[in-house]
Amino acid sequence: MISEWQSSGINAEWPLRPGNNLSKMANAQASPRKMPKLDPKVDATDTNGDSQDILEEIDSIQTSLDCLNDQASDEILKVEQKYNMLRKPHYKKRSDLIAKIPDFWLNTFMNHPQIAALLDETDEEVLRYMTQLSVEETEDIRSGYKIIFEFKTNPFFENKQLVKEFTMSESGEMGTSETKINWKQGMALTEKSGDKGKGKVGGKRDKPGDDPPSFFSWFEDNSMGGDEVGEVIKDDIWANPMQYYLDLDEDEELEDDEEQDAEDEVEGEDEDGAGEEEE
Repeated sequence: MISEWQSSGINAEWPLRPGNNLSKMANAQASPRKMPKLDPKVDATDTNGDSQDILEEIDSIQTSLDCLNDQASDEILKVEQKYNMLRKPHYKKRSDLIAKIPDFWLNTFMNHPQIAALLDETDEEVLRYMTQLSVEETEDIRSGYKIIFEFKTNPFFENKQLVKEFTMSESGEMGTSETKINWKQGMALTEKSGDKGKGKVGGKRDKPGDDPPSFFSWFEDNSMGGDEVGEVIKDDIWANPMQYYLDLDEDEELEDDEEQDAEDEVEGEDEDGAGEEEE
């Protein structure tokens, strides 16, 4: 069943922005190969040589390549671990500065097309109280990460910190766990009108008057595989929140650069022409 936050525009088919995280490469393990049985009946008089020996040699080379791929994966992981440590003081300094800007995370979330699809007006009011966002990967990087949201005192819930953790299971599926939100009386955004308890995250809104899903419905959803929003926050927003806070468009930036170059070129031609006339 498709959850409400998925039906709002978050789904597995998003064109997620590529991050610069080498851990994605480190996670790419060599897939097990099904070895064809080498045919003992291959004609040994083949004019191109002994096909059986050739196939065995090719298989040996492929085995060596697989070993190198595994080695490369391990070394890439070590590099990523090293640079994760080097990034930490920069993240800390950036977070301290961001905390001085009112509504920074609210505007950042609202300017992100996928995250904005999850926000209603009440969510926006809650996010005005959000002071910090941070992402922490596990030491081995491969097994998961957690997203930490920090809030100042607000009229919606008692928590000062909300944590959503993503953990890779042995089967390769991403499971989640999260902080229980201690909603203040009458303020639970995940409770739908007429419903009691947790909102029906897996339900569909068939009536136009139904309440829209809340961002916090995603937060409280701990179903397996529901990690698309987490990936966007980790690899996109956390990696470079400024581009969304300022609502920068890469195409617009490129056009502005091209226009500036054209203006500089025209000014240069005018100066050359003026110089020739003086002569």
